[in-house]
Amino acid sequence: MTRPNTAPSYPAPTTARRCADMGDIRTEIDRLDRLIVPLLAERLNYVGQAAAYKPSRAEVVVHWRIEDVVTKVRALAVAENADPDTVERIYRGLIDASIAWEGRNYDRTRNDRR
Repeated sequence: MTRPNTAPSYPAPTTARRCADMGDIRTEIDRLDRLIVPLLAERLNYVGQAAAYKPSRAEVVVHWRIEDVVTKVRALAVAENADPDTVERIYRGLIDASIAWEGRNYDRTRNDRR
């Protein structure tokens, strides 16, 4: 018998090792964070650069591109045995933060030109 209202279970990606305890789990999460943050910094650098190519602030939000990114990361999640709904929620948050970052860069670069 399955419990109602439970999310589907996805097998752990093959690269994740089986941990012995919470200490091991936290160590692995910290290791992953040390890998993820530099990638986020690189991504934000590109997002910031994009502001220079946008002719108007309204073009900071590109709806078709948001959906394109979400479609791609959902497919990547499935390929990695991760829950695509969770990955989508994470990426939508990342995209929202990136749009705010790009908007600030857009404003800053326009103000610097004055």
